[in-house]
Amino acid sequence: MTTSGLSYSELSEDAKQNALNSFIDFYVSQYSKGSLEILGSRVSNELIATINQVLRDNQFMDHHELTEVSTRLSKPAYQEILADLTDVKYREDGEPVVDWMTAWSEKEEQLPEED
Repeated sequence: MTTSGLSYSELSEDAKQNALNSFIDFYVSQYSKGSLEILGSRVSNELIATINQVLRDNQFMDHHELTEVSTRLSKPAYQEILADLTDVKYREDGEPVVDWMTAWSEKEEQLPEED
């Protein structure tokens, strides 16, 4: 099933910023839940480790503050992840065609069950 839309690299600068903001918000939520296995299987663990170190160092912050700090300190890593996720398609405004939670839920259902 291919969803039509634009890849991250095809977005305008404003749309890229919108895509980045929505992904970082989602990533911080998933980090807080300890639910990054799917991403770890799809992109460089070095990028994830870089981002997670910042999140760990600032875990006393609330979600909003953590998102801001993570954006400021890890933006290049997030941008590289978005560029690597070539199967994610976006609308012209930078919002994913399939929102992050829905896409992730579908991928989680495909993971092997742990005993």
